[in-house]
Formats: sequence, structure tokens, C-alpha cells
Amino acid sequence: MQRRIAAVARVAVCLLLVMAASTFAADANSGKSAVGSWMLNPTKSHFQNMPAPKMERLRVSKDDETGLKWSLTGADADGKGYHQEYDGPTDGAYHPIKGARNPSTVAYIRANSVTSWVVKDETGAIIETGSSSVSPDGRTLTLKGTTKTPQGESQFTSVYDRR
Repeated sequence: MQRRIAAVARVAVCLLLVMAASTFAADANSGKSAVGSWMLNPTKSHFQNMPAPKMERLRVSKDDETGLKWSLTGADADGKGYHQEYDGPTDGAYHPIKGARNPSTVAYIRANSVTSWVVKDETGAIIETGSSSVSPDGRTLTLKGTTKTPQGESQFTSVYDRR
């Protein structure tokens, strides 16, 4: 009788652990994924010492523990269009950004719900650092960082609204 009670108790504990783990996983990922289509909100964004883009649309098709896949289409302050893409891991190693005006590589790492990056140019010089996070309600994606421009080092905050 005691063996049967112990066996039932073990099964119940296992079921509770599975339920708790799935609940935690669902809660940890809810509102945190950047997968989707995003539009730059220029009124909420700030670009120190550099012209703001006229428009940017960011499409994220993968955002998980193993990697990122995104494409960015925009128009700079002069109206000149641009397109960049990344499809790779978040392993801290440098991988190419396709379509960048100047050849560059990026290294992504994750810590909880924050993704950080470092961009290097073709000479290996660091030209940008930053981090991104999705708001708890999943409606806003914020990128904050520092980049090197012809005018010197500039800080930026790019705020995107989910579309």
C-alpha cells in the first residue's frame, strides 16, 4: 500500500514539474519574441548627432535561443533606400550582415530577454554596440546603442511599433 502511494506521489510530482515547466516556458516567451513586422516610430526615437531615417521597416522571422533572422528596409534622411539582412546564431561570434553599405559583421549574445550586439567594419574596428528588448506587452521593440559616424560617436534609441 505504501509503495502504491509513493508511486502515485512520484507520478503526481512529475506531472506538476512538467506543468510548471511548460507554464514557465510559455510565460518566459510571451511578449518577449521580436518575431513579426515592426515600423520605426520617429516621434519616440532619438538619434544624437546624426540624421534620423525617414522610414524603417524591420521584419523578424526568427528570434529564439539559437539565433536571429531579420531584414531591415529603410530610407535615410536624404531619401536614399537601403536594405540589410541577418540570418545566424546568437553565439557571440562575428557573422556577416548582408546588404550593408560597407562590409560589416555582427556578434549577437542573449541575456534573458535582452539581445546585445557588437558590429565591426571590414578592418575589424568596432563601429556600433547596442542592445534590444521587447516591451512586456509585446507591442514595442527598443534598440539602444552607440555608433560611429563622420561627426563622431553618437548614441541612438530606435523605437519600433509592432505592425
